[in-house]
Amino acid sequence: MLNRKGPMATLAIVLVFAVLHLAFPAANHSPRATGTTMLGGVAFLLMTCSIILSTRARFFEDWFGGLDRVYQVHKVSGVIAALFVLVHFFGVPKELPPGADPAINALVPSAPLGMLALIALVLSLALALNRKISYSRWRPLHKLMALVYVLAAGHFLTAPAALFDRFSISGFYLTAFAILGVIALLYSLFGMNRRTAHVYEISSVKPLERATEISLSALGKPIDFKPGQFAFVEIQGKGWSEPHPFTISSGKDEEALRFTIKVLGDWTRKVREELKSGAKVSVRGPYGRFDTDAAGTKQIWLAGGIGITPFLSTLRSMEPGDKRQIYLVYASRDKNEAIFLEELTERAAELGNITLVPLFSDEGNFARVDIMKSKLPDPLDTYEYFMCGPKPMVNGLMKDLKKEGVKRDRIHTEAFEFR
Repeated sequence: MLNRKGPMATLAIVLVFAVLHLAFPAANHSPRATGTTMLGGVAFLLMTCSIILSTRARFFEDWFGGLDRVYQVHKVSGVIAALFVLVHFFGVPKELPPGADPAINALVPSAPLGMLALIALVLSLALALNRKISYSRWRPLHKLMALVYVLAAGHFLTAPAALFDRFSISGFYLTAFAILGVIALLYSLFGMNRRTAHVYEISSVKPLERATEISLSALGKPIDFKPGQFAFVEIQGKGWSEPHPFTISSGKDEEALRFTIKVLGDWTRKVREELKSGAKVSVRGPYGRFDTDAAGTKQIWLAGGIGITPFLSTLRSMEPGDKRQIYLVYASRDKNEAIFLEELTERAAELGNITLVPLFSDEGNFARVDIMKSKLPDPLDTYEYFMCGPKPMVNGLMKDLKKEGVKRDRIHTEAFEFR
C-alpha cells in the first residue's frame, strides 16, 4: 500500500516553492508573469522529484511503501509536470513588459530552450505512455527525459529578469533543486548500475508450464533479501541489453537464487529458448515491501498465475511452528498451469498452519469474495490480505473486499509496473 509520507514530502517541496514565489515576488512583475512562472517552477520541481526517485535510494521504499509505489509517484509526477508545462507555455507573457531593456532582458537562449524542452517532453510522454511499445524499445526512448530536464534547467537559468528573477529566494530554491536533479540524473544514467550490481552465474534453466525457472549462483556477495521481494535481472551478453524486474522465488536459506519467469513476450521467450548455463547475470536489489511477516496472525494470500512466486518464496523460507493462520488461494486456468502445486501441497502439510485452496477456472472455480465469505470461519474484516496476480483480478477483489468492510490498510498488493 502507498505510504503517504513520500507523496506528502513531494507535495511539501512544491508548496514551499509556491509560497516563496508568491510571498516574495520580483519587483515590477505582473500577476500573470508571477503566476505562470510559478507553474513552470512547480513543473520543474516535479520533474526533479521524478528523477531523484529514479535513483532507487533504499529509504524511498520506506517513505512510499515499496519501489513499485515509488515508480507510481514517479510516473504521476511526470504527467502532472507536463500539464503544468503546457499551462506555463500558453500563459507566460511572450513579450517583455513596457520599459524593459531588450539588450539586458534578451529572450535568447531561454525561449528556444523552453520550446525544445516542450517538444521533447510531449514526445517523451507520448512514448512513455504508449503501452504498445515493447519494453526493449521503450527503455532507451524513455531516457529522452534526461534531455528534457537539461533543456528545462537551461530555460529557467537563462530566463530574462523581466520575466523570472533567478536571484530571488524562490529562484535560489529552484536552482538548488536543479543541482540535486542533475546529480541524480548523472547517477541514474552512469553510476547506479555499477554500484548496486551483484554478479551471478546461471546454474540451470528449467522450462515449466508457460514459465521458466532460472537458478543463479553468486560469484561474489549475494543479495540479502526477504521473502516476497524482487530484483532487477540483467543478463550479460549480446542481445540481452535491458534489466527486467522479477520476484525472487527461492527460499531465504537456499544457496541458489531462483526466479520463476512467465513467458509473456519476446524477451521471456528468449530466456526459455536461448539462455544457457554459465551466462553471467547482474542482479540489482532486493526491492519491495510485500512482507507477510509484518502483518497480523490471520492472513489470506491470493495468488493468480505467476503471482504465486512471492508466496512460494515465503513458504520455502517458513519453518514449522509459525503462529499465523494462513489461507493460500491459488487461482489458475487449470491444474497443469498451476506451477509448483505439488510442492505447495507438501509444504502446507509440513508447516501445518497453511490451508491451500487451489481454484481452476476450467472447472468453474474463481477467486471470489462471496465464496470466501461462505467458506472462512471468521468475518472477512478480521483478516489481512496479500494479493499478487493479474491486475483485473486484484482490482476486482480489492473492490469487493472494501464493499465487505475490509479497510484499505489491511489489503496489501504489489503494483508490479515500472513504465
